[in-house]
Amino acid sequence: MTKPHQDHARVVPDLVLVLSLLLAIPCSFTLAQPPITPSGLNTQVNLAPTPPPGKIQYDITGGTRLGGGPNLFHSFGDFNVPNNDIANFLNDSGLATSNILGRVTGGNLSTIFGTIQTTGFGTANLFLMNPAGFLFGPNATVNVGGMVSFTSADYLRLADGARFNASPHAHADALLSIAPVAAFGFLGSNPGAITVQGSQLTVAEGTGISLVGGNITMQSGTLDNGTVQAAQLSAPSGPINLVSVGRPSHPHVGGEVVIAGAGAGFTPTGFATLGTISLSQGSTVDTSGIAGSGHAAGSISIRGGQFVMDNSSLTARPDGPNGTTGNIGVTADQVALSNHSTIDTSTAVQNPPLVASGVPGTITFNANTFLATDSTISAVTGHLQAPVATGAVTIQGLQGSGSSAQAVSLTNTGVSTASGRFGSNGGPSLIRADNIALNQSRLDASSFDATGGAISLLSRGALELVDSFVTSQGFLNNGGTVDLRSGSSINATNTFISTLSHFEVGAGPITLVAPVISLSGSTLTTNAGASFLSAGSITLTGTKAVSLTNGTVLSTDATNPGGGTILINGGAKFTSDHSTISAQSQIFGNGGTIQVKANKVELTDSQLTTSVTGGPQTVGGHITVDAKNTTLTNSQLLSTATQGQGGTIDITTHVLHQDASSVIDASSQSGTNGTVTINGVIQP
Repeated sequence: MTKPHQDHARVVPDLVLVLSLLLAIPCSFTLAQPPITPSGLNTQVNLAPTPPPGKIQYDITGGTRLGGGPNLFHSFGDFNVPNNDIANFLNDSGLATSNILGRVTGGNLSTIFGTIQTTGFGTANLFLMNPAGFLFGPNATVNVGGMVSFTSADYLRLADGARFNASPHAHADALLSIAPVAAFGFLGSNPGAITVQGSQLTVAEGTGISLVGGNITMQSGTLDNGTVQAAQLSAPSGPINLVSVGRPSHPHVGGEVVIAGAGAGFTPTGFATLGTISLSQGSTVDTSGIAGSGHAAGSISIRGGQFVMDNSSLTARPDGPNGTTGNIGVTADQVALSNHSTIDTSTAVQNPPLVASGVPGTITFNANTFLATDSTISAVTGHLQAPVATGAVTIQGLQGSGSSAQAVSLTNTGVSTASGRFGSNGGPSLIRADNIALNQSRLDASSFDATGGAISLLSRGALELVDSFVTSQGFLNNGGTVDLRSGSSINATNTFISTLSHFEVGAGPITLVAPVISLSGSTLTTNAGASFLSAGSITLTGTKAVSLTNGTVLSTDATNPGGGTILINGGAKFTSDHSTISAQSQIFGNGGTIQVKANKVELTDSQLTTSVTGGPQTVGGHITVDAKNTTLTNSQLLSTATQGQGGTIDITTHVLHQDASSVIDASSQSGTNGTVTINGVIQP
């Protein structure tokens, strides 16, 4: 009778053992952590009862609103949006809202692979702050009525001084206000990164996108079907701001990125270092007007320590004849463009033919070092129905206007501020640096039927041009101006510099100023073509030496009224070896003027000519040589005429060394001879 009792006694410890074993096994049925979690400020996150087909939608409601004002504040522990998910900021209050401000407090990176949208908020702006940073995947999209800003800042400072902190602080939260956002504040030495990986983020027309954080990277990503997709930020007719910061100058104080106002970009202050902004693998930042809208383009503002573009583009092109373009501004200690990267604010030609879309904007680089390889920078004015303002390209120092970069180097790179029809001038191009180097590159400020623009290369140190083109031509109107200045030397090898005009108008001047000027195998031309104005002038001013070698040509030839003026001041020495200096005229015009001055003048296998080939009324030009010592070796000074009057040649020198094969001639074949005057001792 005791057996049942004994069996029951055995069952109890066995049951305890089984339960203890079960408790020791990890439970696989625990609910997964939701991707978006609230962390205060009355933020509520719930699954939408009727999401779009195939989607999971999280409705974000509640939040904190001060006195029913226009700012709505949210707080999240984590904020992630997986593929096919929607983070929907839903206005359940119906109150008018200007800004939605959200913070992420959990310390984890926000991964955005789905959609962020707002519903019922009209044109409210969205600010989302996570100090740990953001990663946008190839399927990420935004659908927000206003501007969107993603930042890894530690706080947002409002215009009245209140702070919306990423780390919850009851006292600070109680002081939140209705003021707009005035700055992004950073306290740590390593701000979170923001990565756009194959994402194509587009916002509503006229709004804008801002990324403000640590290092910012745009690169391609791979879609689920294996397709590689380039990254893109698109804000039609609205601004895009990319700002990368680093270590604050004073860690206890921090640094801020101050919102400078509409279209003025964001300004970092209080930072010892700034971060890197990198665009690669076909990435695009685009603020162009929507095709067919007739609207302006927005501005693009880049601020960082290093800005790197590899096979990527910044584009801000207007649409419509009345549209104006936004400007593109890049400020970074180091700028590097490569692999067919493009910077473009040009107008877009549309139908009907010869009608362009608006006004090009300016492109400005403020940098210590600027390096462009296999790239294009364009602020071109297309064919227009009426003259408009022109675009401009400026490369200068970090301090902006008037400052010099340390070094600017262009290799196989084009910079164009040219203009098409009708009546718009070419725009200006300015490069200001301690050292400038152009290698197989092209600067073009030409105009079809107005005046070419001004091209200025201003270098404190060396200015080097190799296998390059610098042109500000006029096709139906005046050529522009080219001004090259250096504090040490200008060296041009196999380089073509031109301000020539093709029809009925004059060419512009070319000016080179440096202690040492050396031109090898190069051509400088201000020819005026079939013109009724004179060719432009060429001026070379060197305090130490000017040399022309290897087939160099200086040409100011014209048709009517005549050749232009070439002025050479060689300082201590001027040499011309196998080179030509020409200010001559054909058909109707008179010869031009060539003036050479230096302590020593040496011409070897060279020619100076102001000859004319026109009718009996034409007159040869003027050649003047002023030197202490002059040497002519197998060289020619010609101011001759075919039918008209020969010109004048004046040589003032202590000693003229002239070999037997050299010629000084101001004669006329069938008219009146000119004059040759030599003041000095002639020796063989």
